[in-house]
Amino acid sequence: MNDDVAVRVEAVSKRFRRGEFYDSLRDLLPSLAGRWLRLRPKPAEDRAFWALRDVSFAVRRGEVLGIVGSNGAGKSTLLKVLAKIVRPTSGTVRIKGRLRALIEIAAGFHPDLTGRENIYLNGAILGMKKAEIDAKFDEIVAFSGIAAFLDTPVKRYSSGMFARLGFAVAAHLEPEILLVDEVLAVGDAAFQAKCLGKMREVAGEGRTVLFVSHNMRAVTQLCSRAISLDAGRIVAEGPPEAVVAAYLQRVLAVSGNGAAELPDPKDAPIAVRTVRVCDERGEIGNVFPRSRPVVIELEGEVRRPGGRYIVAVDIRSMDDMLLFRSHSFEQQASYGMLADAGVFRLACAIPGELLPAGRYLVGVVTAERGVREFQHYRTAVEFEVFQDQPLRGSDIMSTVGILTPACDWRRIR
Repeated sequence: MNDDVAVRVEAVSKRFRRGEFYDSLRDLLPSLAGRWLRLRPKPAEDRAFWALRDVSFAVRRGEVLGIVGSNGAGKSTLLKVLAKIVRPTSGTVRIKGRLRALIEIAAGFHPDLTGRENIYLNGAILGMKKAEIDAKFDEIVAFSGIAAFLDTPVKRYSSGMFARLGFAVAAHLEPEILLVDEVLAVGDAAFQAKCLGKMREVAGEGRTVLFVSHNMRAVTQLCSRAISLDAGRIVAEGPPEAVVAAYLQRVLAVSGNGAAELPDPKDAPIAVRTVRVCDERGEIGNVFPRSRPVVIELEGEVRRPGGRYIVAVDIRSMDDMLLFRSHSFEQQASYGMLADAGVFRLACAIPGELLPAGRYLVGVVTAERGVREFQHYRTAVEFEVFQDQPLRGSDIMSTVGILTPACDWRRIR
């Protein structure tokens, strides 16, 4: 294997069996009796289920590889194959370096041992000497934040405490390759931010990280490359921003042509049926210059008058971060404009120079204030903003930040 490659996966496939599977006579005999008495259906002829099919990729030393995909796409199975928890049905996996897998919260922990003892147990599994673990012990405990429970058996820990200690051990005992599954979602927001910072530090030290997550923003911020799995196959590979955008486009099924028809909830007193993205002249499109406004047009109907109805538009980035929500009652002139029965057509104008160049998702909400929502479509249409002129008097053709408003700068005395 090339000296620069830490992980190489070549044509790996993994097959599982659906339905019942018996590894003891105690389980097999009751099943046979049940089938004979017609208490259980006969097994299907074809029970084969391929969790992975012909997966191939390589990860260089010091690279952070993101792995994205829907539930059941094969992400966790892939990590278990890499960690040698399960054997591939076919193909080869080559690992060069000491590997630590944080795949499940309690992986590698003995429930009857204390947190302190499990730190040493995990270190021993990694092949570390006691002196090496001693040198990192205080740092692990401080990072995990569970010093008060260090001498308590881990079977009494909450899931969050498991996640804290598990990640602290994995990150600080210096494996050369770190596999991290969605287990970090268990921790609170502050701890997740700390974990992401630690993984950046780990990658900066030249160690290799394979990161599975449904947090698309974490993938784009942390990873230098990403792959997308679907039904056990790699369907996209490359820069994380491009892979995440393709993944969201596929799973969210948003309209990329600038217009979409929404399902009509017949029993709702108000409904939006059509969403369009337009320029100032009302021309429908999906690509707009950053310097000009983008207009979201919505058509629908109020069926029962008199309610305090609202329509809201959500603008999200392609990594699914909500940038802002705009309501139809925000201005004096727009308050109450949905009180009368009949067909309505609304326009919500997003100011120019607010959004940096990139792709965005439009969501739609209809509701009666203080009562309930009638529609909540997280993604309806998609549009793109491009940088059409230098950044406000500069020769820099790029913008920085989640939002980039034209702020008023002046000199004061």
